[in-house]
Amino acid sequence: MMEKMEAAKQQLRQDIESYTRGEEPSPIAMLRAALLEDWEVSIHRVGKEFKLVIYGVVRGLPDHDGGGWVCTGAVAWLDRKMRWARSHSRLYALGQPAGTKIPIEGVDV
Repeated sequence: MMEKMEAAKQQLRQDIESYTRGEEPSPIAMLRAALLEDWEVSIHRVGKEFKLVIYGVVRGLPDHDGGGWVCTGAVAWLDRKMRWARSHSRLYALGQPAGTKIPIEGVDV
């Protein structure tokens, strides 16, 4: 179990390093990614910290075969063009957004 968690952390570090260099997930990674439709971004306060999460209807997750509403884990990277997002545990392809704006400290951006 610890090896799996360490491997996931290492993969997240590698992904963030590649995103910082301007790279994006490969086409194969995007095909394997869970798809979020009708999604919206939210910021949750956890103690003194804040985390960005995405709510939406998911397709392609083993636990949600027929789709259903989910909330991602904390988002580590959100593509500026809103095509994909990387949480601490997985990559999500972003389909059609819900059309809402990102709430930040009570102000819509």
